[in-house]
Amino acid sequence: MQGLNFTAIDFETANNKRGSVCAVGLAKVQGGVVVDSKSWLIQPPPSVSHFESRNISVNGIRPGDVMGAPSWRASLDHIVDFVGTDVLVAHNASFDRSVLRNACSESGFEPPELSFLCSLDLARRLLGLEVNKLPHVAKALGLASFNHHDAGDDSTVCAEAVIAIARAHGLHSTELLWPTKSKSKAEPSRV
Repeated sequence: MQGLNFTAIDFETANNKRGSVCAVGLAKVQGGVVVDSKSWLIQPPPSVSHFESRNISVNGIRPGDVMGAPSWRASLDHIVDFVGTDVLVAHNASFDRSVLRNACSESGFEPPELSFLCSLDLARRLLGLEVNKLPHVAKALGLASFNHHDAGDDSTVCAEAVIAIARAHGLHSTELLWPTKSKSKAEPSRV
């Protein structure tokens, strides 16, 4: 699976505003193997920094947890450095793409040019499950249990799910897994 190279990403938010990013998880895949992963808490942009009880109940992140955490600007620089030239893969990429875009907007700067592919769409297309949420996909693929809504765990399981689907279907590159998206991968679009 030499051609299966990407970085899986997952964001968590402090409230219902997509720009209220409070955590990120990243898992780098090279040659069909997870070779590195990172996750950290983030101080949400000031304009959307309040924490809602619903989000706290989902991801367990509280205001005190992000005190002293890097800002969105510093975090974005680290994300871009980690990703390099990889395409990003997220389980429900429209959410994660919008978190990135809106956090940049709330912080007053343009988002970087990054390409996203969606493992949720991939699972819907190739697994035939009734429910395609990440825990259901992981269970169907025989992956280890994990702490759902922990950004680090979610990004790693997303990466492992894509690898498992690729192996099961003999599709050993992102171009083969997402054939209609390969052109947008070659020419990154603004997030």
